[in-house]
Amino acid sequence: MQPAPAIPPYEPPPMPLSVVDSSHRIQWIVALYRAVCATVLLGIALLLDLRAIQVTAPNAFVTGAALYFVFSLAAFWWVQTGRAMPSLSAMSLGLLVGDILFIAMIIVSGGNAVAPLPILLFPQLAASGWLLRTRTAFFHAAIASVVLLGLDTFRAIEGQIGGTQVFQTGLIGFGYFATVGIAVALGRYTKASEDLAAQRGIDVANLEQVNRLIIQDMQDGVLVVDLNGVVRGHNAQVTRLLGGFGRMRGGMRLAEFSSVLHNYWRRWQDDSTETLEPFKVEATQRLLRVRLVRIGSGLNGGTLIYLEDLGRAQTEAQQMKLAAMGRLTASIAHEVRNPLSAINQAAQLLEEDGTVAPEGQRLLAMIRNNARRIDRIVGEVLQLNRRDRQQPETIQLVEFMHGLIDEIVQGENMPPQSVVVHIPDDLLVIFDRGHLNQIFWNLIRNAWQHCQKKDGSIRITGRPGYMGDAVICELQDDGPGIPAELRGQIFEPFFTTRPGGTGLGLYIARELADSNGATLELLPKTPGAHFRMTLKRAVIPG
Repeated sequence: MQPAPAIPPYEPPPMPLSVVDSSHRIQWIVALYRAVCATVLLGIALLLDLRAIQVTAPNAFVTGAALYFVFSLAAFWWVQTGRAMPSLSAMSLGLLVGDILFIAMIIVSGGNAVAPLPILLFPQLAASGWLLRTRTAFFHAAIASVVLLGLDTFRAIEGQIGGTQVFQTGLIGFGYFATVGIAVALGRYTKASEDLAAQRGIDVANLEQVNRLIIQDMQDGVLVVDLNGVVRGHNAQVTRLLGGFGRMRGGMRLAEFSSVLHNYWRRWQDDSTETLEPFKVEATQRLLRVRLVRIGSGLNGGTLIYLEDLGRAQTEAQQMKLAAMGRLTASIAHEVRNPLSAINQAAQLLEEDGTVAPEGQRLLAMIRNNARRIDRIVGEVLQLNRRDRQQPETIQLVEFMHGLIDEIVQGENMPPQSVVVHIPDDLLVIFDRGHLNQIFWNLIRNAWQHCQKKDGSIRITGRPGYMGDAVICELQDDGPGIPAELRGQIFEPFFTTRPGGTGLGLYIARELADSNGATLELLPKTPGAHFRMTLKRAVIPG
């Protein structure tokens, strides 16, 4: 059995994107707040009469406001453009020191008129506490409190301000510590919530991956259809059952993919209690039962459509029977073929002896023909044991097809011009080379037996599938085609319309295709027989 493709485990990102986004958003808000405050201070310095509002040093006040404005714009540009930044702690400390420096400069030059300015630092300190979530944030509060309180103490000693303002600055410093403490607590709570959300996200992603693998491995086809009739998801079994492998694309409407399923879906929407009868797919000749289940509610609701292959149990029983027959044939092949060789040799000696009457020559021919037929039947039944022994490899389809046709035209005595190939050079498939050889040998031989035997009577074309992960290869002849009443039987074992045929060629071809993860189907196109094989496309190494 072909090993399932390896699926990499889910790897969570090093840091949830929500954490990165929220931290950057907080930094951006603080930078914008700083720029607005600096703009307001610069506007006051330029538009108002500073002496009228009792500013001690107007020129120094304008200079400090202008420098703070430049600093705030540079900080905002730095955060906005997302330039390479140092650690979060160093960045927060650097911006806070700049705020303290320029605000202190403005306080010294403004005198009593700008005494409330220290309250502008509350948002910066709150952001530091929320972002750092450690004791380092209290160090930022300590720096702001010590600098501003020391500055006011010096000014009080110099007689520029009274003791009341020093007391007010001390209360503001206490407020700094309280603000940082609350912000740190909220930050830690938020961090715990973010970690929990990240873990839940990992669990949901793992669960989603498990569900996807289970759905893909289901024997039943599964489609997810929204309220508007748009297919939002499906497994590979759907397209295999409906004969459309490689033609399904995301966002396709159910009516475009299968008009029958769309009619069933509409009928079920009108009356969910109605019994839906099974239907037969023309392309694959499969009898499918449809079961619909409503999911979700309201605008987020939808429908799960299950497709059950009613012929699967019968097919599996038939495969077990044929596999047992193959094992039995393998065990007695030596005993069967040895007598056949003796019969053939005896018939040949009798013919060469010349003592057989002319009317006996017809009997000798019957002996030889039936001996060869028995040998061929034994050989083809032995092929049933090979479907699970595939050795997949990457094959360039056009090169393989030209080499195979060269062998076939010699082995079947066909004119080389009778088969025309149109396959792009870049199509690579994953398949067992021996199995692929046997499949197309059977198809081309059957086509040659029923075509008009002219130049180009057999046409082989290849193209990529619509989703890019498949290769579609089609073979068509110019013969009379297969009657409609026989289309459902051509892939059954031992069914043949050709005298002397074993009826195993097309059955074995489909079995080998299925064991390699491909599909082989008869298309309802005329004139002539038209077969389509859909193979797995190999990825070209980059």
